[in-house]
Amino acid sequence: MITLQQLNAMPHEQFVAALTGIFERSPWVAERVVELRPFASRLQLHSAMCKAMDAAGEAEQLALIRAHPELAGRAAIRGELTPESTREQKGAGLAACTPGEFAALHELNLAYGKKFGLPFVIAVRGHNPSSVIENLRRRIANSIEDERIEALRQIGRIAGFRLVDLVSAPYGAEILAMSDELAQFSDQDDALTCSYLTAAHRATAAKIRDWMLAAGMETSIDAVGNVVGRWYANTEPARMLLTGSHYDTVVNGGKYDGRLGILLPIAVVAEMRREGIRLPYTLEVIAFAEEEGVRFKSTFLGSGAIAGKFDTAVLDNLDATGRSMRDAMHAADLDPQAIAAIARDPKELLGFVEVHIEQGPVLLSEDRAVGVVTSIAGSVRALVSIVGLAGHAGTVPMNLRRDAAVAAAEIVLAVEKRCSGTPGLVGTVGQLQVPLGAVNVIPGRCEFSIDIRSDDNAVRYAAFNDVVAVAEQICARRSVKVEIRKMLEVGRVPCAPRLQRHWSKSIERVLGTKDIRHLASGAGHDAMVMQQITDIGMLFVRCGNGGISHHPDETMTAADAEIASLVFKDFLLNFYATES
Repeated sequence: MITLQQLNAMPHEQFVAALTGIFERSPWVAERVVELRPFASRLQLHSAMCKAMDAAGEAEQLALIRAHPELAGRAAIRGELTPESTREQKGAGLAACTPGEFAALHELNLAYGKKFGLPFVIAVRGHNPSSVIENLRRRIANSIEDERIEALRQIGRIAGFRLVDLVSAPYGAEILAMSDELAQFSDQDDALTCSYLTAAHRATAAKIRDWMLAAGMETSIDAVGNVVGRWYANTEPARMLLTGSHYDTVVNGGKYDGRLGILLPIAVVAEMRREGIRLPYTLEVIAFAEEEGVRFKSTFLGSGAIAGKFDTAVLDNLDATGRSMRDAMHAADLDPQAIAAIARDPKELLGFVEVHIEQGPVLLSEDRAVGVVTSIAGSVRALVSIVGLAGHAGTVPMNLRRDAAVAAAEIVLAVEKRCSGTPGLVGTVGQLQVPLGAVNVIPGRCEFSIDIRSDDNAVRYAAFNDVVAVAEQICARRSVKVEIRKMLEVGRVPCAPRLQRHWSKSIERVLGTKDIRHLASGAGHDAMVMQQITDIGMLFVRCGNGGISHHPDETMTAADAEIASLVFKDFLLNFYATES
């Protein structure tokens, strides 16, 4: 094992020699990135090496592809593979193929080589003989150019896996680099938006799965699109501790909301594997597919499915294009009928813990890197539709108008007035639109959202009921119709005292202080749903830029990510001693 710091400090020749095995029998790739040092993260090194490969001439690229051995081929039988290829093929079960699998691979390898003049290259981590054969059969239909491009992409994935095995890097820089890489996948060119089951969402899931595989976890993508990685215990059978968060985003969102709680555990598991650590319980890292409710106006789909609370009625919800969630799932090769089967058995669970940026300014104002969450505020979310009467902007007198937008404006102000002045109570209208509106047309319809939150259930319910009553009065006075449909209603969710104590002890051991900040969360989290089947605990990490979140200016530091990782690792290592 080499640290990134050591790699950065090595003489030229030693640096190249250390990385020779990353790209199969092709030291020239490492040679071309020497002068780019120092690398701040392992991902930055990997990116530089992949760019060197992509910038190479076609002859060099073809030579690199041909440097890879056949899968379960003659070189493997003769023991002539590189140590890296030997481990990879053995890990995928290719060293123990059945006679039928070996015959199929041999026949397909011959046909592939005859067509392309190249060996078939695939990153086999996470595969088995059957899936390798399936991929070979599919890819043999490609054009020569498409297959060359795909082979190079697979070589890049192989290099990524090998780098994680070889090079240890600081948690903080690695987590920030991973966040930056995921932010490249977006539904918008000029902003980070990652909505459920879009192309960007599926690319994000694939990248997360690769990082889980690189960390040594057994991985899968379940029926709702959650990416699941399991780090098995040192004994079987074992109960599970769950952790994770969501990887979808709001429109024009930030890089760390939700995703920190996925990437940080992956980084910690990768380091524990390198250190030879096995926990006395199974750790399951879940990247929840959907929490924000952007595309289909239904929140917590991922955690809801894991908790056995998935409402199948939402499968008929439509996105802005009129496509149903059910159709989108089928297009993504997900089976809605299999969702019920992914629910976890509460008897097998030790708890659920979530690491999350604070999304507020408390830790920042107190100069604290981390804090322990005591509870999550309850929330009522509703969609409001107001139907008035459209008319010509120049011909309908003001006293005869049934303007839906003006009624909506009054209600928005009513939300602000009702939720002001009560500590801990907040109300927000985050979406407001006039469908098919025009400059010279009186709005005949207006739609908007209402989100009311408080850590006190009675205060929140009273505020929402008062807003509904005022909205009905306003609409009656203005002769427009109003429909208020609740999207979500959840009460205050407490974090388990035992898990709060574990977090506090871990912070104390890592930072050497008994001055631990405890605070409530005003934002909703997947932990709220998971609390319906197991105890929950949350760690908040300081958020920069005044605590702004759900915004492109959302930020955090590598130093804080490092501290949070060390706290999380300590939590995992010391958790089970008092749980068994």
